[in-house]
Amino acid sequence: MKLLRRPRFAVLLFSALCSSALFSASFAAQAAQAAQPIDRIIAVVDDNVILQSELEQALRVAQNEMKERGIAPPSQDAVRGQVLERLIMMRLQTDRAKEAGIKVDDRELNDVIGKIAEQNKMTVPQFVESVKSEGLDYAALREELREQVLASRVRQKEVDGRIVVTDQDIDQYLTANTGDDQTEFHLAHILVAIPDAASPEVRDKARAKADAVLKRLRAGEDFAQVAIATSDSPQALQGGDLGWRKSGALPTVFANLVPKMTAGQISDVIEASNGYNIIKLVEKRDAGERQTVTETKAVHILLTANTIRNEDATRAQAYELYDRLKRGDDFAMLAKKFSDDPGSKNSGGDLGWQPPGVFAPEFQQQIDSLKPGELSQPFHTQFGWHVARVEERRTRDITQEARRARARQAIMQRKDAEEYESWLRRLREEAYVEYRLAGDKSDSGTSKSSPAS
Repeated sequence: MKLLRRPRFAVLLFSALCSSALFSASFAAQAAQAAQPIDRIIAVVDDNVILQSELEQALRVAQNEMKERGIAPPSQDAVRGQVLERLIMMRLQTDRAKEAGIKVDDRELNDVIGKIAEQNKMTVPQFVESVKSEGLDYAALREELREQVLASRVRQKEVDGRIVVTDQDIDQYLTANTGDDQTEFHLAHILVAIPDAASPEVRDKARAKADAVLKRLRAGEDFAQVAIATSDSPQALQGGDLGWRKSGALPTVFANLVPKMTAGQISDVIEASNGYNIIKLVEKRDAGERQTVTETKAVHILLTANTIRNEDATRAQAYELYDRLKRGDDFAMLAKKFSDDPGSKNSGGDLGWQPPGVFAPEFQQQIDSLKPGELSQPFHTQFGWHVARVEERRTRDITQEARRARARQAIMQRKDAEEYESWLRRLREEAYVEYRLAGDKSDSGTSKSSPAS
């Protein structure tokens, strides 16, 4: 599999960007390759089915991904329920997308594949050939990517679009996290989930399971392996890895606990509305520092070709204005009279104080090359011919602005994760799921309450 390692990595990256609950696009391609003449239905999900060949191939793919993460895979029996649940959740999300009228046409799908190929420094034909050279089904890979995009879009519509972060939220966050918003925490997580309105007996059973899991961890068992085998979290098959989070982006139930933990420490069982949680602080780091930005105040005159003045005449007039400016003519007066830029014309060509990256790259390059008070020669961009002058430069402290931006992002991340988890749980509990594979979730048949998160 050496040849496909790079494109497979890109597919996994795309999947992670779409949703932490989605499968690698390589799964469908490999599943199609391994399809057996005689198959067996192992789960019914509303109007869909999941086949044994899909589950077995997904198990192999999941174990390969664990090895790539450096996690020694548990036995297939320990992982089977996790993999089956992820297959079920993918079906539920794509069905929800279709019900909402969300579609991904072939043109959009081609754009996605083009980006994956570009990430791997390949053309699309080269990427297709690399897939086929490994004996994989490219058509099946396309359809799995389509499902991933569908699941991503239905999440954006039903979860992400409802998240609002107000200035008051940011103010409260900064007041509560003075100095702490600079610290980032790398967490791992195990969840023993309980359905909404669970009976006392169900809660007691879940608590007993969580206590037993914690006992295994205290005895020295590997956190990642235990998470893979026991956790109901969407990150279970990644060893429970939640990645790096700032304090404000921590799930609310962990927010007060994590900053007090030391690297390597494992928490007690934490009761929350979604079930019983155990977290490990893998490591933490200080990401804060004073931030500044160099801003430039510039003026310019823009001339664009039109039906009266062709490109050559426009260039000639730009040089004429340049000569007049060199002789000492007033820049603001010439800009008001000749400039074709409606945004700066009336202010004498003044572009205001701007940080790097605001202007078009060609314009930014010219501005960056000038010293304060220096006039550029006429130069061309996509907008036309310019003559520009840098008036002043300054270095401005944007630490507080950056803190508010980080706070907004952290709050958004936390709210989105909590809402997404709740949405997945509702989606799962409202679904009709019938298990037909002995040993998975239920041997009796139907289930409407098995947690998804």
